[in-house]
Order: sequence, then C-alpha cells, then structure tokens
Amino acid sequence: MIKTKIVCTIGPASWDQEVMRQMIAQGMNCARVNGAFADTDELDKVRKLVRNVSNDVSLMVDVKGPEVRMNKFAQPIPVKINDTLIIGNTEKDTIYPANYKDLYKFVKPGQRILVGDGDTELIVEKIVGDQMYCTVTYGEVIKPGKALNLPGCQYSTDILTEKDRENLRHAIKTGWEFVSASFIQDAASAKYIKEFIGDAPMKLIAKIENQAGVDNIDEILDIVDGIMVARGGLGVELGLEKVPPVQKILIEKANKMGKIVIAATQMLESMVNAPRPTRAEVNDVAVAIYQGADCVMLSAETSAGKYPVSCVAMMRTIAGEIEKHLEPHINNSMIPYAMTADGLTKAAAQLCASLGQHIDSVIIVSKTGTTARLLGRHRIKQPIHVFTSNQFYKNTLMLTKGISTVGIFEGISRNSASFDRDDAITLIVKKAFEAGAIKKGQRILLIGKTPAMSEEYFPNIFEIVGV
Repeated sequence: MIKTKIVCTIGPASWDQEVMRQMIAQGMNCARVNGAFADTDELDKVRKLVRNVSNDVSLMVDVKGPEVRMNKFAQPIPVKINDTLIIGNTEKDTIYPANYKDLYKFVKPGQRILVGDGDTELIVEKIVGDQMYCTVTYGEVIKPGKALNLPGCQYSTDILTEKDRENLRHAIKTGWEFVSASFIQDAASAKYIKEFIGDAPMKLIAKIENQAGVDNIDEILDIVDGIMVARGGLGVELGLEKVPPVQKILIEKANKMGKIVIAATQMLESMVNAPRPTRAEVNDVAVAIYQGADCVMLSAETSAGKYPVSCVAMMRTIAGEIEKHLEPHINNSMIPYAMTADGLTKAAAQLCASLGQHIDSVIIVSKTGTTARLLGRHRIKQPIHVFTSNQFYKNTLMLTKGISTVGIFEGISRNSASFDRDDAITLIVKKAFEAGAIKKGQRILLIGKTPAMSEEYFPNIFEIVGV
C-alpha cells in the first residue's frame, strides 16, 4: 500500500469493466468524471463500473462552471502558424463554443485565446457578424471539446451551469463523495456551491485555475474541503514558468489547513500514446509528492489514452519509491476548525517521530475521519489504520495521504458496559488484527477521538499498546 492517493479521470479508455478492475487493482483510489460533456447516464455508467469492483473507491464529479468549451467536432483539425481559424457561434459552424452562446459579443480584436492547456494559441483579428476570425500564433492541432481560455476577457457566466446543476443533483442523490468545481476564485463562489450541496455530506474540492484563485486561496481554504492544483489552467492564465512556485505555495497552504490537495494535469501526459513516461514526468510526480500533495491525478492518460492500467501502475511505482525517502514533517500551523484534534494529532506525530521503529502503526477511531486526515498531513512513517462510522466517511479518506486501511465501526454507546478504556482497546485491536492491519508482537499507538461531551461513539484514548 502506498501512502499517496491516485485519482483517475474515467472516459472511453477506461469504460471497459476489465480495464476498470485492473486500474483499481493497481491502486486507483478515486474515479473522477469530467463534467464538461458527461451527463447523468455517464455518471451512472461510471458508478456501476466502479462499484462492480469495489465499494471502497471514491467517486468525484467535475462541474465546469464558467469554463468555455469548444464543440466536439468529428476529427482534430491540423493547423500551422499564421493560419486563419474561424470560431463561430452556432451548430452550423465547424467550431463554436458549445456551452457559451454569443461569446463573440465579449471579445475584442487582439484577444488571446488558448486552446486546452495552452497547446495552441490564437489571436482574434476581427469579428464579422457572430464569427471570430483568429490567427494561429503557435500550435499544430485543434482537438475537439477542448477548453477555450481567454486571459483578461471580462465575460460572465454562472458558477454552475444548468447542466452542472443536473449532474450535481444526480451525484448527490446517488452517493458520490466529491465534487471538484472549476474556477473557484474566491470565498463567495465556494460558498455558492456549498449552499447548493446543502445538507448532503458531499465534499467540495476547489479547482484553482487562475490568478484570482491563487490570490484568494486563504479565504477559499476556509470554506472548501480541499483543492486541486489545476496546472493546465494555471499555466494558461499565469504563464508556464509561474506554475512550479504556485504549486508549491498551494500545497503548503492546504497542508497547513489540514485540507486535501490534489496535483493535476499532464502528470504522465506522454503515456497517452506511449507505454512509458518521460524522465521529466516521473520527476514531476515525485516533486508533487515531496511537496506534500495528498493525491496525484491522471487525466487524459486514463480517460482517452492507450495505456490506462499502466499509467496507474506507474503512478504507484513512483509514489512507492519516493515515499521511502520522505521524513516526518510536523506542521505547527493551527487548525481553527478542529482545535482538539489538531493538538492531539501533533502530539501523535511527535511521538511517532521520536519513537520511530518502536511504534509499528497507528490506529485511529474517528467518527468522521477528521482526526485521521489531520494526522496524515504530518507525513509520519508509520501506516495509519482508521475505523470510521460509515462507508461514506470511509471513502472520503481515500483522498488523504498516509491512510493505509479504513474499516467501518459502528461505535460504542456511552451507556454500554463496553464504553470503558480496557474493553474499547481490546475490541478495536481485535478488529484491526482480524482485518490484517496489525500483527502479534507489534506496538500500536491507539487514538480514540470523539468530542468529549457531545457524542457517544468511542472513548477518548491516547495510548501505546502491545498486540
């Protein structure tokens, strides 16, 4: 088991049931669906593919919000520098914005348009009727369905489109654990989606894709459950050379707040067509893990590439090697939303670092998994085994680094005779032993964490025990 988690985008390359089985066997922890074109039928298709194999892989739906996307024309269109390309406005045109009618009204001559992750750049030369005449300044191909990024253009659109709302309602109804929301730029946009989710337990991952999102990251982290470092959008908006330092800053800030952080975009891009990655790509994945990312993400590699299973296996191999060289990092920042759990996990991390090999693993009994997530941010060497109260909370921990196994435990009533330190320790150690998480002769740091006066789930325990 590796400590770093792997998120895979699901598409035609991974729609086969056997491919899905192999991807999960190789270490996929979360299945993500890109909401740009997916509908509720596709969400159901992916959920069924995953659940036919495992109930322990989490599900993430992506909502696109204010992102502009081209239509899905039949074949990629080859281009060369100085070519003229016409972007129209209706289905009668070869290329047009599929989700944003009348975009031409907001665009002026001289506007830069970057296609996809910036693979092709266009400059708007003139607007005739409802058509934008553009000159290609670099790039070789225009691929169908790609995003159109317009740096500096003041166009407006809803935080959630009607299609986003439909997909999100369906995902909530059918038990998806995460929504990743595009172009979260401030606390207000994060709150908007949180309010749409309402009382549902679904977790919100904010995709940070532009300068506003970077500038407002502290207020965004106060609202969301985690962030995705969306390096494609960041590269287009900020410039490629600014992405590495921004990635480092975003990962550090997420770790300080005890929030999930996913490194995404083109991590093993060459494996879309090749069976092996480049050395630079391997180093890219390694850097994200060294910096403290909870998850590394595969996009086109597993949704449209030739080698989806090999990509997951390669991610696992890279993470496994890098994790051998990671040292504990006690993060002394304060977690305002979970003060007691924060202090407890700092103490646990210090103890694990000080005693080293004298503690073989950590067992945490945590109703919602918050304590386990906060301990994971300190990057202790010992595996963390968690017992949480239901399948949903179990699956949300699939995006937290350091978690080795998660079990479901119904808890102990405060009025029960078993709500006793010795009985509780005996019970949970037995469950961990039967699950194969621990072995005889090992020394375990056992943490039982519930709010002292408000919950009846498990006694508060912090103790080293022998198995």
